[in-house]
Amino acid sequence: MFFFNFIVFTLGFGLLCIGFWGLADKQSLISEKIVNLGTDPMLIFVLVGLVVCVLSFSGCVGFIRENICLLKLFFVGIAILLVVQCLVALVVLCFHQQIEDSVKTTMLVAISRYQGDSDLKFILDEIQLGMECCGVQSYKDWSINLYFNCSSPGVNSCGVPYSCCIDPLQNGTVPNFQCGFGALAMSEVMAGSLIYLGGCVPQLIFWINRRTWDIAAGYLLVIAIELTCIVCAQKLMREIKLVKSFG
Repeated sequence: MFFFNFIVFTLGFGLLCIGFWGLADKQSLISEKIVNLGTDPMLIFVLVGLVVCVLSFSGCVGFIRENICLLKLFFVGIAILLVVQCLVALVVLCFHQQIEDSVKTTMLVAISRYQGDSDLKFILDEIQLGMECCGVQSYKDWSINLYFNCSSPGVNSCGVPYSCCIDPLQNGTVPNFQCGFGALAMSEVMAGSLIYLGGCVPQLIFWINRRTWDIAAGYLLVIAIELTCIVCAQKLMREIKLVKSFG
């Protein structure tokens, strides 16, 4: 159990460092921007990393020092995490259509705010680059953005972001921000030679359907490990109490 908790602590500390690095890099911790800290996506890394570090640290130290208080904290924390995971799985199974609709709505809002929010811009670009997709249902969703709409007088008019492009890099290294210019005004055949036409939501659903068993196996493995940790912690606490009762 100590070895497992040490690995988890290392991963949690890594998430914590990534979160703080992201906040510092965007200067989100300075007094002028601290009021917007609650909406910063990097805060998720900080909070998750902090929870993981606290739980795994209490497990490690509680196991080595045979400290009942730390073992209880570890036991309760893992038990709560296990319940939350089961509830999340139940919600996903029962309300998958509502979740899909919510994802679509959220992405459409993010597209409309693409230029005005650097965090949303980064997330959308990473999603489109990683999944090789463009927009929510199709590349035409980018027309709802004021800058990419064909009625816009700017250089981005009738265009899509570089992350939609089949070849988004110039010379294989530098992002080519002009590769999606004019794509919305082209025919689908011509646009398809430059950008990905399919939306990210259908691509995500296809990816999940293709890997359903892998996701389920991974989920069950995590739950099995957490159950093992709970049993081990409970057994160790019982043994410590037994030794103290004879002492």
